[in-house]
Amino acid sequence: MTFDTLAAARDLERAGLDSAQAEAITKTIHGAFSEEVATKADLAALELRLTWRILGGVGALLAVAFAVARLLFAS
Repeated sequence: MTFDTLAAARDLERAGLDSAQAEAITKTIHGAFSEEVATKADLAALELRLTWRILGGVGALLAVAFAVARLLFAS
């Protein structure tokens, strides 16, 4: 998301704030928007990693289950 700091400061000044107040508020808002946030691509990559981890865990559990079954039912 883009944030036009100059336009925001001008809007605040037109609303009656002095220049220093408008700049301080604009800087604060810009800082909040500039913090790192997850994008759709970040979430998709996380979903893929979690899917593979879950599949790996299921595979490991199946391997253990087969090994135990083999020990229990070995003739």
